[in-house]
Parts: sequence; structure tokens; C-alpha cells
Amino acid sequence: MDHRKSKQPRQQPPLPLASLEASARTSETPYRLLVEQQTDLIVQVDPEGRFLFVSPGYCETFDKREDELIGQRFMPLVHPDDRAETEAAMATLAYPPHRCYLEQRAMTRDGWRWFGWSDAAVLDEHGQVTAIIGAGRDIHEQKLAQLQLLQTQRMLELALESGGIGTYTADFSTGEVFVDERYLAQLGYAPGEVGITYDWWRANVHPKDLAGFADQTEQVMFGGLDDFTAEYRFRHRDGHWVWIQDHARVYDRDPDGIALAASGLRIDITRRKEAELQLAYHAEHDPLTDLLNRRGMWRAIRSIQAQSQRGKRPHAIAILDLDFFKRINDEHGHLAGDQLLQRIATLLCDNTREADWIARWGGEEFLILMPDTNLTQARGFIERLRQQIETTRFLIDDRTLRITVSAGLAAARLDADDSQDALVSRADNALYAAKTAGRNRVYTEADLNAGADSNAD
Repeated sequence: MDHRKSKQPRQQPPLPLASLEASARTSETPYRLLVEQQTDLIVQVDPEGRFLFVSPGYCETFDKREDELIGQRFMPLVHPDDRAETEAAMATLAYPPHRCYLEQRAMTRDGWRWFGWSDAAVLDEHGQVTAIIGAGRDIHEQKLAQLQLLQTQRMLELALESGGIGTYTADFSTGEVFVDERYLAQLGYAPGEVGITYDWWRANVHPKDLAGFADQTEQVMFGGLDDFTAEYRFRHRDGHWVWIQDHARVYDRDPDGIALAASGLRIDITRRKEAELQLAYHAEHDPLTDLLNRRGMWRAIRSIQAQSQRGKRPHAIAILDLDFFKRINDEHGHLAGDQLLQRIATLLCDNTREADWIARWGGEEFLILMPDTNLTQARGFIERLRQQIETTRFLIDDRTLRITVSAGLAAARLDADDSQDALVSRADNALYAAKTAGRNRVYTEADLNAGADSNAD
């Protein structure tokens, strides 16, 4: 006979223990007649676990004769890993209600198999256990399925835990959302601290992100799309925004196709998003000055050019070059040169409009993109910047450095097919002319045209 205490309450198999106990106290013939009709395994053992009776079904299952078993202990047939729990379960039969149910493995003719046992103690007039009647049933296939399900559940729980994945189920008919602890923890809440509803969820999605998947939400809610996938920012309990990756699937709709219920997973991807944004930032910014680099500025120029063409609004570009910058590096070292570039970048940021875009265009070159600015306005603005740089004394490592800049200007031609490359090229040509003319001055493409006309005369 084999026994193992179950970790979860189980419904006992419908075995005739009461009848068996009564029969055990009466004549042996009816008792044998009763148990021989049972398909379950029936045994009777003494308090020390020695067989007093075994049913034919038990003998057949374990490929043993009755005379081989009577007087022998059942424990050698029990799997070694299950013996301690079996003994503990047997010990409980000495106390009310003098019954137990347990599961364990036993060595049968077909190898190790799982059995479920319902045991009951037979008591004398003094309440002492005189025998134990056990009824067993082969539950091997069910037990393996149960263990497989348990392993799958544990693996799923491990995956959810290690991945920081929260789960939820939404009931759209009531507006209620049922969530697990990980879902709440992502947002800084303890269980029971906040009531989750669909309206509450929408109210806490970042407004700029909610509009981005509004169409998808409508399709999921009203048919045509069962899966919802989105990345968005969600308000944390303390007020900051966390990035969430959300994947849900509708599993119930009404006859009209309107979603009734859905289940989903939510992953906190804040770190990943921050890393992506950081990488994107560094891809378009100069590490020394923290200004845009060429890649970032080209993207800005394309965007502003497209807006200007649609709205017929002017914009201009200025390229500034620090005059004789090589002398700074040669006389004071490259570290001082780098610090001077940083001070110039700060000066440009402090003295330009919020709408303007500034980039470190090359080694000692800077480019300023000025939306809604015509050539005349741009020239006045850049001239003021040139004068400010010329009169500023830059204190670097207890040394005062002074420098001037040359600048070339060009404005977009809204009435012609003007490309970004052509606009930057005209500004670069104007810069070259300014440097050729003696540096520390601002030239425009109009100055180049005037010079060409003067040479023609």
C-alpha cells in the first residue's frame, strides 16, 4: 500500500471505505465478496504497515501472489522519494477523523506509477487503531498531466516575473479591469490601492500617445481587429511617465462584433526606451558641444524646408567659421580649443531664438537654421552675433581668449525648385567669399551676386 500527502485539498475518489470498515468488523466472506467486485485496489494492513489482506486487483497490478504479500510491509513498494510523506500521512490516522487521502508512486509490473489512496483506520472499543483499510486508484496519467501543467505554470510565472510582465483582463461591458500585482507594481501601486477601469486607463495614458493608437483601439473595440499592440507612456503613481509595451487580444464579442472582454500583457520598457532615445540623441548630436551634428541638422533642414514649401514661409541658413582657430590649438593646446568651442556653442544657444536650430557643422564651423526668417532679417541677426563674439573675452584656464567669426548666409527660394543641398551650398559659397574678403564679416548670396556684377562691369 502506497501513500503520499497531497499539497492541495482533493476530492476523495468514491471508494466504499465505510462499507469496507463495516465488513472488516463482521464476517470475512461478505468482506471478500465486496472487495473482489471492486476495480480499485483494496488492502488491509496492521498498524505497522504489514499486509493483512490484498485484493486480486492489487496482486495483478503489482504482479505479486497473495501469499507473497501477506505479512510483508507495503513500504518497500513505495518510491523512496515518497516514503517520508507516506509515513507522515499514516501517522495522522491515529487522530480524528481517522481518514486521509494522499498520492504517491509505487513500483508496479509496469514500472513506477502514481496512485491516489483513501485510507481509514479501524478502531477498537478503546479508540486504538487495530488495522488500516486502503482503497487505491491508478491516477498516473492524470498526475503526469497535472505535473506538466504545474511545470508549465511555474515556467510561465518565472517568465512573467523575470520579464517584469504584468497581466490583465478587461471586461468592456462593465468597464472593470482585473490586474495582477506586477501590473500594479509597474505603476507604483499596492494591491487594492486603486480601482482599475477602462476609463481610468485612458485617463492615465500620455495624451500625445493616446491619439497615436486611437484608430487601432476603435478597430479592436468594434470589430475587424482582435489583437492590440502598442507602446505608450503611462502615468506612474508619483507622477512621472513610464513606457509600457501593451499586447492584448479580444476573446469575446457580442453578436454585433463589439468587444466584450480581452486579456493582455504589459511590459515596462522604460529602460529600453530611454536607451533607444539616448542612442537616437547621440546619433544626431555632437558629443563635445551637445549641439546637433550634421546628421541631425540635415533632418531639421528637410523638415523646415518641407514646412516652408507648404506654407510659403521663408527660412534662412547661416554657416559660421571661427577665424584662425588653428592658432588657438597651436598656441594654447587642443584642450583649450575644445573649451573655446564649447563656450561659443553656449553663446550661440543663449543668443538665438527657441525656434532656431544650431549645429556643429564641422571642426570649427557652426550652422544656424532660422525658420520664418528672410535674408534681410537673417543678416541683421547674424551680424549681431558676429559682433558679440568679437567683443567677448573668453576666460579659459585663467587665460583670456578672443576670436572672430566669418559667416555666409543664404535664404530659401520659395518660388523655385530649391533643394536643401543647393541652399547649404549657397551659404557655404557666401562663407568662402567672406573669408576671402578678409574674415570677421557676414556675406550673403546677394553679396556674391553684387560682386559678380561689379566684376562684369
